[in-house]
Amino acid sequence: MFALWIECFKMGLRELWRHKLRSFLTMIGMIMGVSVVIICISVVQGVKDSLIGDIRKAGRNMILVVNQENKKGKNAAAGLHTSNLSRADADAIASECDAVSATCATHGDKVQFVSDTANAVVDINGVGHTYTTIRNWGVSDGRDLEPFDIVAARRVCLIGQTALRELFGDRSPLNQTLRVGRVSLKVVGVLEPKGFNPLGLDEDNVVIVPLPVLLRDIMGQKEPAVILCSAVSDSDVERAVGQIVDLLRQRHKIGEADGDDFKVTTLKEKEEQARTISNQMTLLMFFLALVSLAVGGVGIMNIMLVAVTERTREIGIRMAIGASTKAINRQFLVEAGVISSAGGGVGIFIGVVGAAAIAKSIGVQPMMSIWIVLLAFLFSAGVGVLFGLLPARRAAGLNPIEALRHD
Repeated sequence: MFALWIECFKMGLRELWRHKLRSFLTMIGMIMGVSVVIICISVVQGVKDSLIGDIRKAGRNMILVVNQENKKGKNAAAGLHTSNLSRADADAIASECDAVSATCATHGDKVQFVSDTANAVVDINGVGHTYTTIRNWGVSDGRDLEPFDIVAARRVCLIGQTALRELFGDRSPLNQTLRVGRVSLKVVGVLEPKGFNPLGLDEDNVVIVPLPVLLRDIMGQKEPAVILCSAVSDSDVERAVGQIVDLLRQRHKIGEADGDDFKVTTLKEKEEQARTISNQMTLLMFFLALVSLAVGGVGIMNIMLVAVTERTREIGIRMAIGASTKAINRQFLVEAGVISSAGGGVGIFIGVVGAAAIAKSIGVQPMMSIWIVLLAFLFSAGVGVLFGLLPARRAAGLNPIEALRHD
């Protein structure tokens, strides 16, 4: 039996070689379908992995507690810039929520900075000494902010890489002075490169100062608008969120029927959103590739039907000398499978090369999987066999006498 399949395979290859151009044109649908499957899935999964990596770089199990304006609440008449959150809230979360490993009250704005040689509009963040720990953000030169800097409201700052280039060029900024209005800040450290966040904002275009300096000396405000928290572990994020919400509702004296005057979000939620969108895009691309494979299958069926017509006399001779209908059926199924498998092989090569080239051009790493390649190849071979059934049955169903008379 195995020898019969080998012989059918050899005959299929001979037919392919005898009609090279026709065979290649028939395989184009398979080539396009398989290559599209590999390229789309690999690149989209690479984009998803890159996006989730960027989200995770933002912070370690990070939870954001953000001030939420409530015009009907107690702070409505106090003005738009009054925050419902406080530094005392951050201290309470740190001491009372055991699922939280670190907290940091923070506030931000965009201001004009002036150095000795240049000026630029840069983001400014007022933070506590745990900020860089929560954000996974190291200091490449100089030192980090220390607890005493925050408590004593010392006018020192850390500078990001983009802000460094804008304000100091190639010079070292350490111990240099930056001015914001009438406030002078001494640069004590340079932050490591952070890059762009998932929203496309340059996180390196920033200057970080002690929170009391920003609120009191620069912005003239009392309390921060954001509290950053870090959960003990990834599995404790949801528990930490529950503890934070319960504690703040209690501290803010919010009734059971009243809405929160703050909003809690997590990076885990953003990761899930990124996964959902990427999976939807992958599914869409996969269905588009299926359409291409189906078109290729129709092409194979059409060519095989033509082949049956062209080889009617040959089929009659084989039946006359004893070939069974199963043998004829097997012959045309194998030929259809050879065409589709050859197209799938070429499509795999184009897909792998194309995925690597496209991923490199957009700056991501393609998520190439042997299972994707194997699935695409098996699917292409299956499509060839499926669409080869009708021509095979038609060939096997020919009347030997009529086939021999065919001209």
